[in-house]
Amino acid sequence: MDIEPFFDNWCYLRIELGWLDRVLATAVARQRKDTKEIEHVARSQSDRVTSHWWKGIVCLEGTISSDSPADMPRKGGSGLSYQQQMEAKIRVSQQHEVALGLPTLCQRLSLTPFEKNVVLMALAPEVSRRYGKLYNFLQDANQSKASGLPTVDLLLRLLCRNDGEWRSARLAFAANATLVQRDILRLPTSSTEPFLDHPIKLVDPIVEYLLADQPDVTLLDRWLQKTAAFPIKSPLPALKLDTWEPENLKISGVDTQAALQITPAVESSLWFTLRLPEPLLASLRHLGDRIQYAQHVDEQWGFQSAHENDRGSVVLFVGDKGTGKTLAAQAIAQQLQMSLMSIDLSCFNLTEQRQLLADLTTEAPTVLLLKSAECWLGKDAVLAAELQSFLVARHRAIALTIFSTERKELVKPSWQRQMSQILTFPKPNYSNRFALWQQAFPAQVSLAYDVDWNALARLCLSAGEIQVIAREAAICAAANGSVSIAMVHLRQACRFKGIKL
Repeated sequence: MDIEPFFDNWCYLRIELGWLDRVLATAVARQRKDTKEIEHVARSQSDRVTSHWWKGIVCLEGTISSDSPADMPRKGGSGLSYQQQMEAKIRVSQQHEVALGLPTLCQRLSLTPFEKNVVLMALAPEVSRRYGKLYNFLQDANQSKASGLPTVDLLLRLLCRNDGEWRSARLAFAANATLVQRDILRLPTSSTEPFLDHPIKLVDPIVEYLLADQPDVTLLDRWLQKTAAFPIKSPLPALKLDTWEPENLKISGVDTQAALQITPAVESSLWFTLRLPEPLLASLRHLGDRIQYAQHVDEQWGFQSAHENDRGSVVLFVGDKGTGKTLAAQAIAQQLQMSLMSIDLSCFNLTEQRQLLADLTTEAPTVLLLKSAECWLGKDAVLAAELQSFLVARHRAIALTIFSTERKELVKPSWQRQMSQILTFPKPNYSNRFALWQQAFPAQVSLAYDVDWNALARLCLSAGEIQVIAREAAICAAANGSVSIAMVHLRQACRFKGIKL
């Protein structure tokens, strides 16, 4: 099937705004339906305010009519999703050197689909005031006083399908998130309103770039270079859950830099970088929650005496190299605003391992990642007695201990039974690989129009392997004197790594 390119940037925007119209039409219809149901029963303002409590308990007579577009029969299509059709059309357009503003911004900053749709919704009121009126209606705002800008709450409600997505997406509006840090979106710097009520506005230079007939990529790159020079640090204070300092751990005669890494807590959001199944992400977030809220539920809710032996978590991460085990540990540490201590046990001999185990027992770091877990938990491990005492102490402490290995069978079953959880990290699927490839290139990297994301995503690679090839392609481009990375450089990089593209 031949795919026609977009004629210009505005032809592309009309299609995207048409998608937004359908989303808003469904949301408006749903809200009108809910309003009819509430008004049919409510007798006072207090009834209306508390409707989320009594809806589903009070039986309504008859059927409330609805004009939701979601109820209408749909015409047969090509079998491809809207997102897949748009990606194909964008790729063909860029191959024909048609400048498209929003897709280029997404590629420069490696934006997620959620972040891209946030930009689209923030751009819509700059195109037509009717979008502002629709936003105000959905936000129950006073039309005469409202700004017509979408709020954080509206964006999360319309673009998230479940609680897990809501929690991850909310981080896109943090001070250290890409769109905020690179000054694409602006939120109120001081406000007495809840964070969810904050309006979202695109900066004027980005609006002008996105609405141009022929967006000037050099203007975008100049803006991104300017904002990259002034990074915005997170305003969140670091949580001091203990007094342990990484510098306290010293092992004589060992090159600890080869085996021990301290990852700072303050970085850009890592949950967006992880491309893992939602159930696995939920389990990972809960590991952080167990530390973050342990003191509250023990002291305020009286659970301390009942769970003294299970306050901490000792878990086993299983997965091939590059599947995200270390990044997941870093994301949990970031959630806690703490540093992560990461140790590769394979770098120590037996004497050093015994000393290391004793030092870790004494110092008790809160978030600890022990790579090459089979060195301690394998069938031939010789530190069983000392390790047993260490695990008991870690289970009793408000702490997270992560063992990681590439294969579960390398860990002795008796040790597996002492784990709080065993989490398996799969290799990414096609859609996750597609996103990982787009994330693999830093924002300042210029990419040629011929980069075929679909072809790259078809390669069955891990996240780590994708990062390695992306850097190798950059070396190939620099060696050839190119100012941008093209498909030819990616093919060269794959060939050097023994991968057929």
